[in-house]
Amino acid sequence: MKLWDFFHPPERREIAKWANKSRLTPRERGQLNQKLDMLERLGFEVAHELDFLDGPVLHQKHIYKLVVHAGRMLRPMLCRGPVDNTSEMTLLCGAFEKDGGYEPTGAPAQAEQNRFQIKQSGHGWRIPHERF
Repeated sequence: MKLWDFFHPPERREIAKWANKSRLTPRERGQLNQKLDMLERLGFEVAHELDFLDGPVLHQKHIYKLVVHAGRMLRPMLCRGPVDNTSEMTLLCGAFEKDGGYEPTGAPAQAEQNRFQIKQSGHGWRIPHERF
């Protein structure tokens, strides 16, 4: 599967912005890269069966979270497609899971808003994923 990043022009990858702002440690970045590599290689269905891709989250029927157990519980939000649901996924925003909720609190809703922005523009608002 092809992995994409939600992108705000100019030069602002949403997931990279989150990783930098959150000051992910080298270990956390490595574990995140490892899960993303597995996701690309194995695909959506297998990742869901192996329980490192969970969802849909809350009331967002198109939003899933990547489950990364690190120093903190990393939960990047992503979706299938949204341009081609059979061969691609898009990282929409970053989040942490803590005390049964998400930080930032509105992460699932923000992810859906970003997905909708991509869906409205076709291929705009995203670029190929780059490792951390």
